[in-house]
Amino acid sequence: MKKYFEFIFVSIVSIALTLSAVNIAPKYIDGGKPDSCYGCATEDITKMYAGYVEDWKLKIALAFDEAEIKVFNIKPIPDIVGPHEDPDKCICKGSGVIVQGDGHKTVCPYHGSKFGKDVIIKPLIKLEE
Repeated sequence: MKKYFEFIFVSIVSIALTLSAVNIAPKYIDGGKPDSCYGCATEDITKMYAGYVEDWKLKIALAFDEAEIKVFNIKPIPDIVGPHEDPDKCICKGSGVIVQGDGHKTVCPYHGSKFGKDVIIKPLIKLEE
């Protein structure tokens, strides 16, 4: 009788281990496969919310501008991105010369034409001659 119970116990344990080994499959959550048990892939989720993200960015920017007005009592200055046709919006402020972050100067494509060909632009890196 004792051997009978030992056989049943060993059988149950081996069946349980076999079933647990079969169910050990990789679970893909982030960047996973669409057929995984967690649903769709990260790329699909990104595509689903792409339109919302741009709307959220706009709303967040407006909220920060509004908070800056209320908290600091100043009107936010728009970011100057680069050269612009309007001298007030251009990074050169209409002077025709753009001062780069490292200190070297370049001619503005919109307002630098008043200098003509007399301007010599020195390269940032000196090459050996």
